[in-house]
Amino acid sequence: MKSRLRDSIFFKFFIIVLICFVIDSTISFFMPYNYTKTGIFIVPCIGLMMFALLVNTIKGEESYLFAALCGLYYSVVYSNSLAIYILVYLIITFSRTFFKLEKLTIIEAVLYCGSTVLLQEIMLYWIMWITNITRYPVMSFLIMRLLPTVCFNMILSIVVYWVYNKVKVEEE
Repeated sequence: MKSRLRDSIFFKFFIIVLICFVIDSTISFFMPYNYTKTGIFIVPCIGLMMFALLVNTIKGEESYLFAALCGLYYSVVYSNSLAIYILVYLIITFSRTFFKLEKLTIIEAVLYCGSTVLLQEIMLYWIMWITNITRYPVMSFLIMRLLPTVCFNMILSIVVYWVYNKVKVEEE
C-alpha cells in the first residue's frame, strides 16, 4: 500500500512539473526575444521552482530518480544540451539535504525559489563560459539576464508556492 501511494505521488509530482514546463515555454513564447543580446532577457523558471519545492516532499533515493527524470525531460524537450540540466536538477536535489525544509512559509519559499533560480542561471552561464559556448560578458549577463530573471521568478514564486500548497501530499 505504501509503495502504491509513493508511486502515485511520484507520478503526480512528475505530471505537475511537466505542466509547469509547458507553462514556462508558453510564457517564453509570448515574451519578446532578444536576438542581439543588447536588452533585457527574462527566462521564466516555473518548472524549476515547482521541482525545487516538490523534491523536498519525496524521501530517499527516489528524489534523485525524480530529479534525473525531470532534468532528462527538460534537456531533451526544451534545451539543446543533454547532461547540463540533469546535473542541475541532481545538484538541487543533493543541496536540499543541507537545508531541512519541511514546512515553508511564503517568505522562505520565495527566497528558496529565488536562490534556486539564481544558482541555476549562474551554473549554466559558468558551464557555457568554460566550454566556450558563450562569450557574453559577465556584467552584461548580470544586468541584462540574471537580475531580471531572478526578480521576475521571485514574483512568480508566490503563485508557485500557492499551487505547491494545494498539490503536495505528505508521505506517512
